[in-house]
Amino acid sequence: MSQPQEIYRKKIDQYTARSRELEKTGQRISNFRLLISLGGLGLIIYLYLQGKTNASATVFIITAAAFVFFVLRHQQLKRELKQVQALLQINQKSLDRLSEDWTHFPDTGSEFIEDSHPYVVDLDIFGKRSLFQLMNTTNTFLGRQKLKEFLMVPMDDQDQLQKRQEMIYELGDHLDFRQRLEGEGMLSPSIDKNPEELFHWAGIYDDRWNRPFLRPLLYLSPAVLILLTVFSLLQPQLIPVYLPLSLFILHGLVLYYFSKDTAPAFAVAEKYHQHMKTFQEMITIFEKEKFSSPQLKKMQYQLRGENNQPAFQQIEKLGQGVKKTYIRHHQLYLIFNLFTLWDFQAMTALERWKKESGPDLKNWLSILGEVEALSSCAVLAYDHPDWCTPVIKSENFGIKAKALGHPLLLSSTRVANDVEISRPGEVLLITGSNMSGKSTFLRTIGINLVLAYMGCPVCAKDFQGSFFKIYSSMRINDNLDTGTSSFFAELLRIKTILQETEQGIPVLFLLDEIFKGTNSRDRHTGAKHLIKKLSRTGSIGLVSTHDLELGDLAKEGTQIKNYHFAEYYQNGKIYFDYKIKPGVSTTRNAIFLMKMAGIDITEE
Repeated sequence: MSQPQEIYRKKIDQYTARSRELEKTGQRISNFRLLISLGGLGLIIYLYLQGKTNASATVFIITAAAFVFFVLRHQQLKRELKQVQALLQINQKSLDRLSEDWTHFPDTGSEFIEDSHPYVVDLDIFGKRSLFQLMNTTNTFLGRQKLKEFLMVPMDDQDQLQKRQEMIYELGDHLDFRQRLEGEGMLSPSIDKNPEELFHWAGIYDDRWNRPFLRPLLYLSPAVLILLTVFSLLQPQLIPVYLPLSLFILHGLVLYYFSKDTAPAFAVAEKYHQHMKTFQEMITIFEKEKFSSPQLKKMQYQLRGENNQPAFQQIEKLGQGVKKTYIRHHQLYLIFNLFTLWDFQAMTALERWKKESGPDLKNWLSILGEVEALSSCAVLAYDHPDWCTPVIKSENFGIKAKALGHPLLLSSTRVANDVEISRPGEVLLITGSNMSGKSTFLRTIGINLVLAYMGCPVCAKDFQGSFFKIYSSMRINDNLDTGTSSFFAELLRIKTILQETEQGIPVLFLLDEIFKGTNSRDRHTGAKHLIKKLSRTGSIGLVSTHDLELGDLAKEGTQIKNYHFAEYYQNGKIYFDYKIKPGVSTTRNAIFLMKMAGIDITEE
């Protein structure tokens, strides 16, 4: 099987060639259209001056038809070119994901960061160099929201988790489908805006516009007005001008009276018209794809309405109704509207659609958003065939992983470690010198658990675990607005962890350099009692610290185990292997790092 990098490069070459071909074809059509226009116009004038009016009229019709044909063909080519360029960009981004270049992706999801969330800030879930920035391929508002939900609200049901895993891995195999879905979403630049206004509009049906007598009247009254106007001009002695004029004025008064209802409706419909076109194309791509997963098939079935009509066809009907409103921007629309009551024609079409399909719109786009979020997860499954499928079971307890690595680090620089926590109350106390890898190791465990609870593969050779609520205390900052110091903010986070554990909720805690905001004696005493208390609750976790004396806790017969990271020196330089080892750290490097930074610490 070809590696993902090789497949992406082949697609880049394919779409680059296709893009150039389309650009050349489009230029030829533009030139040919101009040639036909000028040549046809010249021939029309020549034949007319020669007195050959029939031939001149024939050439005019042929020229006009050819011109319209080439205009439509050129528009089609422009759209296809945009699609190909989007696919080209997608494959380039896919290559970037497999290197360090993905950190320039513009959508970081930074607006989703919540300081109060149990782990979002500490585990780099959103923001620069985050998991969201790496994996996100969503384009719609609801797609981004659903991916946010996946990342922030871990699953805790084994059956549902297995079903999501099944969907993600099947979507991983459907590379062309995922890329076409993403590419279509990229064609609408503002599709990530909240569509709540559209949902509100679609969900309110006004039955006044679809009463039985109205539709015949909307055809009859304009027809009568047009006939009266024509006959009043041809036979003014039989049809006085005040008759059509009176009906004309009546149309105007009725249109003006109902404009307070029609104008806002048209504004919303036109505002989201391009979005609806994109939604239609994306849903079409999903509905027509063949899947074997029962859950994906169920989602496709849910896109059908009560009449068993596919959602994309129902959205297409909305598009046809919206098109009727476009003529409103023409300079002569006022006169046209007064004759034909076109506002009412468009309004009845829109309300008829709302009656048939309006309440389903939010559900359709929610399903589409979930497919986008699942496709984002599938990116990891496809790009990293060496990552494993985690086994998460309710009856197991703890975590057991082999060759566990941090998913946001390059494979060339990533160092993997084994980890096992298999008994209630077990705490791994991680010591080590500065920059040795303690914090990264804690984050590695946490972020892989987040992936596992999403249904994604994890960066490991083997991963088994159970369901926990993840809590971390690593990047605690002070808050000037509330007057909260970093130390007190850390205390509040730890209080929350204790409250959860005391209620019997399975918790995995990740504490990095706890109580670093106070003096060494208080820090040691507080950390010692906290670790023992957390262990007694039956929850499990990891605690990193520079306080080597905390390693004595393991001698007290508790569930606390000592591990450490170390550095080594060679030719006057410091090196780290980032491999976890049993026991308490025996090395320190702060003085050496100060000297490396150019800080003179020589005593005077």
